[in-house]
Amino acid sequence: MFFDPEEYLRLRDRVAAAGCDTPIVPEIMPVLSYATVQRAPVLSGAPFPAELGARFEALAQDPKGLRRLGIEEATRLCERLLAEGVPGIHFITFNRSKATREIWQNLRVTAPAAPLAAGLRAA
Repeated sequence: MFFDPEEYLRLRDRVAAAGCDTPIVPEIMPVLSYATVQRAPVLSGAPFPAELGARFEALAQDPKGLRRLGIEEATRLCERLLAEGVPGIHFITFNRSKATREIWQNLRVTAPAAPLAAGLRAA
């Protein structure tokens, strides 16, 4: 789990440089509440990106605005990963699949059909 695409890309490149060709499927967890920003470092073992955290913190008292930002940021993250040729995307939903469907719809609107067909599966 990560919120900065460079984290995944560095891992993918290090694994490939070591001679391993096993696909690494990125896990995406949309931020839908400020609690996610606070829990993410505990769940992933990595700090939440400070700049992104500040944007979410500014909306901590605006649940709808924070959720909207979370969907937008997850969509941007997925767009970047698909452009980089990821083998697929695994969404961590915690029973909030509506957000994943919204991201999926955003990607269908903004991305070419071929990467979507190869990299994403609708639930």
